[in-house]
Amino acid sequence: MRQIWLKTGVIISMFFMFTACSNSNNTTKEVVVEKVGKYGIPWEEDISKAFARAKAEHKNVMIMAVSEGCTWCKKMKKNTLSNEKVAKVLKNYILVQADRETPSEREQLPPFKHVPIIFFMTPQKEVIDNLRGYFAPEDFLEYITELEED
Repeated sequence: MRQIWLKTGVIISMFFMFTACSNSNNTTKEVVVEKVGKYGIPWEEDISKAFARAKAEHKNVMIMAVSEGCTWCKKMKKNTLSNEKVAKVLKNYILVQADRETPSEREQLPPFKHVPIIFFMTPQKEVIDNLRGYFAPEDFLEYITELEED
């Protein structure tokens, strides 16, 4: 009986790990998204400026697309990206947050459907990789370590 509960818990955890918030209504309303400081994350305020800064500082860009009301977006920022060990690694990147509901921001990103999604890109706007859904700090650190090794 205990093994059944354990297996069920693992399956449920994996489901939540790989789920994301979808865009059920394709509205174009402006959504207020925190750009700087919340959870201690130093978000660049503008995607174009982020790439210009990345070129000047010889860093890659990490863009996180979010939407208002997305629970997994908030958890990713609060639990993962603001984690001390993760924050230390993210100092190697220019961080920018994009609102899925703002056309001018969405148009600057590769096509995507669900949030949260994180794009890792070069200063020349080439996609290195993307990561969709919520990841715990340990899993995110493992992912980003492998990404940097490639």
